[in-house]
Amino acid sequence: MTAFKLKTTGLVTGAAFCALLAGAAHADENVLAWSSGMATVGVCQVGVTCNQPNGVAFLSRRQSTDTDTDFNRVATGPQDYLTITNGGYFGNAWASAEAGEGLLGLPVLHAFAESRSVGLGLSNNPYIGVDIAIIQAVQGYTNTSDQNLIIPLSAFQGLVDYNVTGAPGAVSAGIAVTTSAILDPLVAAQWSALGGQGHFGEFTAGCGTAGALAIGQSGARNSQAGPATQYAGFGATSCTGGDTYLLAPNETFYVWARLGVTHSTIGVTDASNTFNVTIAPEYQQLVQEQIAPSLQFASGANLDIPMSAVPEPATWAMMILGYGGVGLYIRRRKHWAVA
Repeated sequence: MTAFKLKTTGLVTGAAFCALLAGAAHADENVLAWSSGMATVGVCQVGVTCNQPNGVAFLSRRQSTDTDTDFNRVATGPQDYLTITNGGYFGNAWASAEAGEGLLGLPVLHAFAESRSVGLGLSNNPYIGVDIAIIQAVQGYTNTSDQNLIIPLSAFQGLVDYNVTGAPGAVSAGIAVTTSAILDPLVAAQWSALGGQGHFGEFTAGCGTAGALAIGQSGARNSQAGPATQYAGFGATSCTGGDTYLLAPNETFYVWARLGVTHSTIGVTDASNTFNVTIAPEYQQLVQEQIAPSLQFASGANLDIPMSAVPEPATWAMMILGYGGVGLYIRRRKHWAVA
């Protein structure tokens, strides 16, 4: 056990959907200040709509936002399968967030996207599935002491481990450290802006955004399938010109985490194991002994962060089709079909 002061709360009423899926949170566990997720199942037509604005037809979309929760899950499942005359196009996507059990209860994120398409992009049925899951979470910390705390910004790091099967899939993630400026909805919206070129697991804001203290992102990775687990690790880089932030008494800072996965055609992009935000080993003793005892979890009740950064369909097409992976996969399927 750490000396970190725990602020224990249960799930709010608005999280009933999440509780049904995952079970209610235990009062003695760490809880996140805020989390939100989106899961979407869609389809597009190769060579016609996949590379066009508004070219992805949404078959199902679900969204969830919770405060003071340690688990948030949105999902599409069998009830969302859709059969079309020329074949069946369906998929699954889900995302969840929880507070970690380690030092400071930092966010742990999961995302899963499975896409299937009977047509496989073939000429007689040129449709492919386009499925995406996005999750983001915020953990807040308030200085309860009467002394300034020196927060080392480079102490925060993230590691995604994921698996890809079938056609290539895309994974991206980000972490950020901010001041309480994110309590302003206009500032918060800059971190999760609509669309954006290539943004779906990364933040749309940067060091020039109000309240930004540090930021680190994996960048979109279009990953080939393989039997082994793949990894993407990165650390937060200071935006302040120095490596530390002086946290005054009663002041709050926030750690953000964000993860996005997408998949098309036949296959799975599975990041359900997992995006962990942690304290870098060289800072763990410092945080444990000198910082954590003076911190308390901050409530997320005042947070108003839009869950809106789902890429425009044209951006999806760029990520999924632009790298040529799906096209190669489809051509191989054609060759196999002829053979």
